[in-house]
Amino acid sequence: MRLARLGALLLMGLGVGCSASRAEQAPDRAVAAEASEPGQPAGGAPGQDAYAQSAVTKVQARLHQLRSSAKRPFSLFTYDVPTPHAVPHIIAIDDKDRIWVTESGGRFARNFIDVPAVNKVARLDQAGTITEWTTGTEGSSPMGILFGPDGDMWVAERLANRVSRRSADGSRLIHYDIPTPDAWPTAIALDSQGHAWVTETMADKLARIDAKTGQITEVPLPAAKTKSTGIAVDKQDRVWVAMRDVGTLGRYDPRTGAFEQFKLPTADAKPCGLVVDGAGQVWFSMRNAGKLGLIREDGSIQEFATDDRHGGPFILAADKRGDIWFSELFSNRVGRFDPKARTFEYFALPGKDAFPAGIALDSKGNVWFAQQGANIVGVIVRTDLSYLAGETPAAGPGGRIVNARHEFVEMEVPTPQSVPGIVAVDARDTVWFTQMGGGWVSPGFPPGPGGSAIGYYKDGALHELKTPTPESGPTSMSLDPCGDDVWVTLRTANKIARIRDFRITEYSIPVPGALPVGIAVDLDHNVWVALSDANKLGRMTPEGQWRFLDMPNPKAEPRTIFVDSKNEVWFAQKTGNRIGHLDKERWTVETWELPTRLGWPLSLMEDADGNIWFAEMRSDKLGMFDRKTKKITEYALPVQSAPFKVNYDPRSNAIWVSTVFYNAILRFDLAQKQVVSIYKIPAEGAWMGGLDRDSQGCLWFSEQFANKLGRLCIEGVSQVKLGPGATPGSSLSAGR
Repeated sequence: MRLARLGALLLMGLGVGCSASRAEQAPDRAVAAEASEPGQPAGGAPGQDAYAQSAVTKVQARLHQLRSSAKRPFSLFTYDVPTPHAVPHIIAIDDKDRIWVTESGGRFARNFIDVPAVNKVARLDQAGTITEWTTGTEGSSPMGILFGPDGDMWVAERLANRVSRRSADGSRLIHYDIPTPDAWPTAIALDSQGHAWVTETMADKLARIDAKTGQITEVPLPAAKTKSTGIAVDKQDRVWVAMRDVGTLGRYDPRTGAFEQFKLPTADAKPCGLVVDGAGQVWFSMRNAGKLGLIREDGSIQEFATDDRHGGPFILAADKRGDIWFSELFSNRVGRFDPKARTFEYFALPGKDAFPAGIALDSKGNVWFAQQGANIVGVIVRTDLSYLAGETPAAGPGGRIVNARHEFVEMEVPTPQSVPGIVAVDARDTVWFTQMGGGWVSPGFPPGPGGSAIGYYKDGALHELKTPTPESGPTSMSLDPCGDDVWVTLRTANKIARIRDFRITEYSIPVPGALPVGIAVDLDHNVWVALSDANKLGRMTPEGQWRFLDMPNPKAEPRTIFVDSKNEVWFAQKTGNRIGHLDKERWTVETWELPTRLGWPLSLMEDADGNIWFAEMRSDKLGMFDRKTKKITEYALPVQSAPFKVNYDPRSNAIWVSTVFYNAILRFDLAQKQVVSIYKIPAEGAWMGGLDRDSQGCLWFSEQFANKLGRLCIEGVSQVKLGPGATPGSSLSAGR
């Protein structure tokens, strides 16, 4: 198939020939299995960390495909906390998107999770390991946790009656003892100067810890038996406190010493959580009333009732769009409130009696939460990539969609949750695919170990080849256009691999931490690699010699590399937002910026006219670079489709597109310059990945979250006779 395609391009006068002979690609090397290093504490070498590291545990992500109350599909990952009955409580996320959670144990409310108190803090890393530290005092029951702008971690240890501050490098730990005995320091907030404010739940006080001197000042609340928990600092550095058992919000101004009280309209509402959104507005939860509240500058309060009076809205987080996310203790849900539309959406969590508490958002907008009763940390995956640019989704294309009669076949990958990625069909119609494992997005999301196998479909069955390096993270794939070799990037191992005669040979990349992602092979058997974290392109010759070229703009994240029919090298920069061409003679590059800001160009393909097409994953567009005019034209695709892989089909004069979030294969007609067909795959929320065609014109694709390999054959496009159960053709409006 690959040679047939090359021959067709040559007949059209587009291509140049393969080199006369193939040199032996670097001698085979015996590669020993390499065990993954356990996650190190943030302080680096053991002994520098003032917290005592108690365990490093590999955890396996569990994927759940669910529907929200708005009937929208969503993906949710969960991770078991290693310590039994840890009662994971509050979530904090550091500047590297590592997930931290306090393990408080029980005994903090009558008849609620009656297990012994715990004294641990845990961190979930991108590699799928949970590292736990003991806080030094038995049963100290850490609760509130957050990170300051300097990277220091603050933890309120309820039963140890102290607040701990751990430096970003882990080399320094300071304990601040609360002056009032048995005060129960619970929640923490930082003001603009980095000073910590803490609620003393049993003492009816606030504590202020000076960030520079460590001096502790206590401020009595103007009420008794408040059981105050939630705390927040607004943009004027005023301190807000949820005075739970007296149904009141407090506002303390440190500059004047004034303490104002605002009684809630709903009796016995029990305000718990507080958050200040990006506009400076103060939101709060009412656990007993089943409501969220907004308090304005003049003290007026507006309440918004959830659909469950007894759901128990608890901890709050505000996202960049101003939506308020909240945990519901008793209904086992996470909720989202849209203040503009004044609507709620609910995300039911697996299992029961999970008692979700802490909630936080990472840099990509994914929503993390802690399930106290289930001993789980979980995440709801955000599928709207326009969120990252602070935008709202644009309107999608209109027109009519006409689908021909078609047939899907899906096959389960033998390794559970292997996360199948890029797909390539070779000249013998063997279908190859990478098994990426965890951490392939961003990278590092979702947390989990890299995959350890490369899959293929041959003679009617799925097979797997184990990589010599375990958890190597096979990610991208390319076929040698002038031979039978299959090349793969091993993301986590920092290697590339060659498959020849169904045997894998690995080659190390001599740039540490390069993050090899895209890969391509030219007509001279040179292997080209996009090294995303190193911000370089690399070339390995058939003799095994490496040469590297730096990207001219910093942190461009080259993710895709492509060799066209003229043996010229093209690449796409994800965050650099550019398409580029590499001059192999001068060893220089020329780049062109996309018209759309943060388009995320991925995947590259050439049409019969030599134009370069690519997917813009974040902006839901196809891009086309005209080689004659050197201009980029963009074409809108369905909203929130997240196009990923493109495949040019000269027979149909179309570009086929896989979509991560739209769960469909799109047919983009090159004459009409628009989407004319949308083939929804059977598995909902599958996150489509790779896409390629076989010799009969059927499309093969991967379903990352569904852990499947699929085939789509379309009447009039494919030469396969469809079965009686094929889906009939249809016509519908493309407007959304």
